[in-house]
Amino acid sequence: MTIKNKKQETRNSINWFLLLRLAVIALFIVVLSRTDLDELWGRLKQVDGRFILMAMLFQVLMLLFKGLRWWLLNENVWNKQIVFQRYGECLEAYAVGVITPGRVGELLKAGHASGRTQVISKGLLIISERGLDLSIFFFIAGISPLLGYLGKVSPGIGGIMLLISITGILLSFLILTLPRIVILVEKLLKKIRIIKGDQSLTLVPRKKNTLFSFGALSLLSNACAFLSFYFIALSVALSLDFLTISGGVAYAGVINTIPVTIMGLGTRDVTLLYIFSEISSSQILAFSGMILLVSQIGGGLLSVFLGQFFLWKSKTILRSL
Repeated sequence: MTIKNKKQETRNSINWFLLLRLAVIALFIVVLSRTDLDELWGRLKQVDGRFILMAMLFQVLMLLFKGLRWWLLNENVWNKQIVFQRYGECLEAYAVGVITPGRVGELLKAGHASGRTQVISKGLLIISERGLDLSIFFFIAGISPLLGYLGKVSPGIGGIMLLISITGILLSFLILTLPRIVILVEKLLKKIRIIKGDQSLTLVPRKKNTLFSFGALSLLSNACAFLSFYFIALSVALSLDFLTISGGVAYAGVINTIPVTIMGLGTRDVTLLYIFSEISSSQILAFSGMILLVSQIGGGLLSVFLGQFFLWKSKTILRSL
């Protein structure tokens, strides 16, 4: 092997993704080293518990709406066993999504389906609902600077975010309504031999009221999420208006979709510190830390326990039939 080939092999073997993750961690350590840790600890000790309770309440409502949406996308028939099953699938996947980079763990919902074609069909539903959720974050990230709420973000960036949001919303609904998309995916999977030639993906015809309910539940669940973030901000005495807080968190949420860190550790902190640079870093880190504790860890733990309980209830009802 020549020296040139060895250099090429070394260059190809570099794990750029790992380097990116290490860079984020290093940046977070630098930021933390320049922060008054005594002040940060003092702010965390002064957290207002009343606002935390309100934040948790909206976390619960958010999970309620997400579970209802997942049931709606799969069945539109009210059956106790199926309702428990869908809520269990949704909450279990949400908990796993919290601890996986880019929330890819939410694909776990598809794992409860039987057969490869059913798993892929469920995967398309997850892409649709996850795409709509992310599009709403892009929308808030876009509209905030356009209305003059985030001085650190230019209106041009806001316009790009808004355009991405509209595109994402359209694609999310098209996946649920256009048979051509499912057929196209099916042909592609057959070509690369992921599914067999005699197998077909499931396409469920959906009425207009089902699609409207899907959109409404997505708006409600995300509104609850942003209200939860707002009350977390109030708990650390971060007295900014709702759209400013929501815009900052939306940008952090968009950045967190890049699978670099778990639970947004580092990326969320750095993003919020940049957007709210006029506020003391200790207060912003306290806000980010409470998002981690309440929304990520608290919401994740609640989801995993409720998810397993609902799945157990579903199996219990099924055995008694």
